Amino acid sequence: MKPWFPPTVSSVAVAAADEADNRVHRWPLTPRITRWLRTKGAEARLAGFEADRAALGVEVERDVRGDLVLTSSHCRRAMRTEGAWVLWVHGGGFCWGSAHDGTGLRLAAGLGRPVVSVEYPLAPEARFPVAIEHCLAAYEAGVRERGPRVLLGGVSAGANLALGVLQRIRQQRAAGEDLPLPLGVVGLTPFGDLAGEGDSYRVNERRDAYLRWRGQQERFARAYAGSADLRDPLVSPVHADWSGEALPPAIFTTGTRDLFLSDTARIHTAWRAAGGDADLVLAEGMWHSYLSDARLPESAGLMTRLLDWCEGVLAGR
Repeated sequence: MKPWFPPTVSSVAVAAADEADNRVHRWPLTPRITRWLRTKGAEARLAGFEADRAALGVEVERDVRGDLVLTSSHCRRAMRTEGAWVLWVHGGGFCWGSAHDGTGLRLAAGLGRPVVSVEYPLAPEARFPVAIEHCLAAYEAGVRERGPRVLLGGVSAGANLALGVLQRIRQQRAAGEDLPLPLGVVGLTPFGDLAGEGDSYRVNERRDAYLRWRGQQERFARAYAGSADLRDPLVSPVHADWSGEALPPAIFTTGTRDLFLSDTARIHTAWRAAGGDADLVLAEGMWHSYLSDARLPESAGLMTRLLDWCEGVLAGR
């Protein structure tokens, strides 16, 4: 039986949800199996990235650290802020995905600014905190090479890592290190509660078009965290303490059927309680990371709003 959707959800999105696969994974996330799974469809994903890159007019090069630098060849010069750049962290449950990320491409094209898409080490080969440390090193190197005017963001597990980077930056600044805060933070449907304690982990189980908790995301969480405490704020940023130094403005996005809706809501609430300025975009009837599917009218609408928010932050609005 096809799932029911409210009439506000586009027919394109309903069809996409009908095609989606959110089955329980029957295999353990061992290094050998995970390496094999990453190869399934890899050529098609890379070909899709290349087609999108060409259509959007984005040039790609790999830097000395192995991260990708995405640069639009059609810069919106009238709205360009000199020296501004984006550090972007892809999703994939910490276990797969790559810097060849479609959202990073769309940000580079839409903002007309360099996007450094981080190629962080994946779990279970590299467990917490290796990925955070790699992303932090990319942030530090980018500040040295490109300047301090940086937007920090990510999607899903990547949003988790971006929030971990921000926590580490604040720790270093509290210790007297001269590392600038980002101008703004973008958290797209963050995988923020690796213990799976939020309400949406129950309410949206089987309702999210792509994700489940039992037998799926819970395995990714443990593959990444290893023996670490799942309630460690650097593992699960729903437990982060954002008080103290003033926070940069942030935008958080989710949907009413997102498995991680609770994570987004809790992080947004904590951010605001700490005195930070944060927008929350909640899409009716939409699932985890719907922005990643550029076919959807809902995705196009969110990208327009996200680009406008980023431009406003960079312009000091």
